[in-house]
Amino acid sequence: MRLLLVALSFLASSLPALAETYSTPRAVIEALYAGYLSPNDFPPSQRDLQSDRLNALFDKDAEEAGEDMGRLGFDVYVNAQDYEIGKLVIDEPYLLGGKAAVHVTFENFGTPQNLGFLLVNENGGWKIDNVWGKIEDYTYDLLDILQSPLP
Repeated sequence: MRLLLVALSFLASSLPALAETYSTPRAVIEALYAGYLSPNDFPPSQRDLQSDRLNALFDKDAEEAGEDMGRLGFDVYVNAQDYEIGKLVIDEPYLLGGKAAVHVTFENFGTPQNLGFLLVNENGGWKIDNVWGKIEDYTYDLLDILQSPLP
C-alpha cells in the first residue's frame, strides 16, 4: 500500500501544472501586474493569462521572426522595455456579454501610463484578448501590431 501511495505521489508531481482559471476580469489583471511588482525581478510567462487568439498571434510572430526581433520591441503590459511600477490603479471592469473592458493606470519610472484591456471569457475563465496604450502622442493596439507585416 505504501508503495502505491509513493507511486501515485510521484505520478501526480510529474504531471504538468494546470493553468489557473480566473473567475473575474479584475483577477486576471491583478495576476498580470503581480509579476511586475516587487520583489519580482521579471514577470513569469503571461500565456495562461492570455486568450487562445492572442497566444496564437504571439506564436505566429515568434515563428515568422525566427531569430530576429518580431513585431514588438517593448512590453505592451508596461508600455516600455524596462519597468519600475508604482501607483497601480485597476478600475472596475465594464462587462458586456462574454467580454470585459478594464482601464489601468500606473507610473513606470515616474511616467504616467494609461492602458486599456479587452478580456474574453474563454475555457471557463477570463483571459486578456487585447491591450491598448496611450502615452503623450503615442498610442498602440496589440492586435494591430501582431497582425501587421513584420518590420
